[in-house]
Formats: sequence, structure tokens, C-alpha cells
Amino acid sequence: MSKYDNTSYKNKLSLTVHQNRFRLIFIFAGLLLILAYKILTHIPGQGRAVQAKYIDPLHETLASLCDRTDIAVCEWLIVLIVTCFLAYLLGTLVYIIRYKSIIRPVISVLVTVCMIISLIYGGFCILWGFTYDAPGVEEICGITPDPDGILHEDLVRVDRFFVQKANEYSVLVERDPDGHYIYPKGDDLNVITDHSKILYDKISQTFPGLAGTSHCPKGICFSKVMSHLDFTGFYSPFTGEACFNTDSPECMVPSTIAHELAHQRGIAAEDEANFIAVVSSLEDGDPDYVYSACLLALIHLQNALYKSGDADQWKAIKDTYSEEVITDLKDNSAYWSTYKQSPVNKVATDTYDSFLKSYDQELGRETYGACVDLLVEYYKGVW
Repeated sequence: MSKYDNTSYKNKLSLTVHQNRFRLIFIFAGLLLILAYKILTHIPGQGRAVQAKYIDPLHETLASLCDRTDIAVCEWLIVLIVTCFLAYLLGTLVYIIRYKSIIRPVISVLVTVCMIISLIYGGFCILWGFTYDAPGVEEICGITPDPDGILHEDLVRVDRFFVQKANEYSVLVERDPDGHYIYPKGDDLNVITDHSKILYDKISQTFPGLAGTSHCPKGICFSKVMSHLDFTGFYSPFTGEACFNTDSPECMVPSTIAHELAHQRGIAAEDEANFIAVVSSLEDGDPDYVYSACLLALIHLQNALYKSGDADQWKAIKDTYSEEVITDLKDNSAYWSTYKQSPVNKVATDTYDSFLKSYDQELGRETYGACVDLLVEYYKGVW
């Protein structure tokens, strides 16, 4: 390379850096957030202190502000970001075609993508990552699963308890003429979301660590997109909102809401959020929430029993399902099976699995099934 060519290369590189300087600053800011999170979580007690002193009050403020509208603010923030990014890509494509310049526009796009990822992941680390250091079920509820595992007989006992409970409440909820679960009072989802405001009142009396301000959960407009991504709901640490998929089978929506509200009250781990969703719903006593929670528990318990190798006991319990329970579980299975083979679903599942593991949730997506130990430990004496 000649001296002229080398100087030209340096000038082009300098110009490219100058054009992307603000994006590079934001990338650096995102990396600093990630670094700060990693450092603080390795200092005993600091992660929990940051969560209690700064993050919890911030989430409460954000949730209160978002309560002023029925729409999910986080959803429209996502729509805005995606729209702006697509418009930027379109503008970049027009620029490439018009000026027949490829390298610098492509570099700018790559830098922009890195900036977005850096800021979003850095924001998640600060606004959500510390929650994993906050008090969990063991500390709040005093429940510690046996490190040696659960007894098979206890698993069977608790499984049968939830079948009986599900059968009992399956006839206490609203159904359409074909026997499928529907929301109460003429397919009114508002009855479910309105009741969620008091859902945690009773359980908070038993476990004060779950006490907190009640915020109404938000249904997502683009729920079919959530289904393709294999999400029944999510908690947004950027807005403090508990959001749920309105397109998924109605029988599972109350337990999904209870699950996301557990996240909103500081329960980070997925297995613990499922457990708290079940316990809070059963303690509350509302038929829709109790029934949905029993279905949630039953799915996990039956899966665990099947994996244990006791197929005969698994089948014997399944044969005791009421017709209503069978119908609703079939509806749930049929709905999600239509999305499971999608390439988008596969990518989303693997990505979320990696996301959970990045926060030391070693079981990844399997963390959802780990709530069985907590359910068995808590309910093994009730049957």
C-alpha cells in the first residue's frame, strides 16, 4: 500500500469514527452499565442495596405513571423503536442506491445495532438484574425445598390435590355452550384485570414481603407476535408494567397475570414467580384465579411425574380429570402447538434461554419447571 493510499485509509477511518461518534458514546455507556452491574453483584450486599434504595422506588414511580393509561406503554415504546430502526434502514438503503456507497452506510448500521443492543441489555442489567439479588421465596416465605429432592409420594400427593382442586373449580367458572372456559360476565376480561388489584392482599398478610402497591396489568395489542415468540406475558423493568398475552387461551390468562404481578413485586426467578402465582391465587379464592392457577400447577406437576418414569401413576391421575379440565388443557396445548414449530419461536426460545442463564438462572427455560419443588414443599401436608 502506498503512502497516499495509507493516508486515504486513515482519513476514511477517521471520518467514519467521526460520523458514528455519538453512537459509539452510547455503546460505551451501555457497556459501562453492564460493567457496573457485574461489579456490584460481585460485592456482597451491594446488589440488594441498589435494588432496595434505587430500583424499587424507580419501578414504583414508573408503574404509577403508566397507570394513567390503559395501554401498555412499554409495547408502544418497542413499536416506536422498531419503526424508527426500520425507517433508518430504509433511509440507508436509499442512500446506498443513490450514492453507490456501501461500506460506510453498512458500518453505520452495524454500529447502530450494537448501540441498541448495548443500551437495552445494559438497561436490563441495571433495572432488572439486581432483582435476582433481592429477597426470594426462601427469605420471604421461609420455604426451602429439600436439597436432596422431593419424595415421589409427596409429588403424587400434591399432584392429586391440584387435580381435585381443578375439578372442583372447573364447574365454578364461566363456559361457552361448547364447554370451553370464557372470561366471567359475558367474556369480559376487565373482570379478571380488575380483580388482580386485590389478588395479593391475602397472601401479603401471610407473607408481608409480598406487600406492595397494586398496579393494573396491561394486555398487549400485538399478542399474536408474543405467541410466535413463545411468551404468555412479561414484566417490563423499563416502565414497571406487568403485561400479558390476550390471544393465548383464556383459561391460563389469570395465572399469567398472577405470575407477572409476582415479578412486579420483586420476585425475579421464573420458578418462584410461578409458585407465588399459584399460592396467591389459591389464597385469594377467586374462582377464575384459583382454577387457572390449578391448571398451571397441574401442568408442571404432571410433567414432573411423567419425567420421573412413573407412567402408570401419571395416567391414573390424568384419568381423574373432569371433562372441563380436559377441554381446557386441550385448548391450551392445541393453541401453543401451532407456534412451536415456527423458526421464530425456536430462535426466541433459545435467545430467552441464554438471557435467563446470563443472570445465573442456570436451568434457563427449565427454570419454569423448577417450581414443582416449591409446590410440593408447600402443599405436601394439605392432602
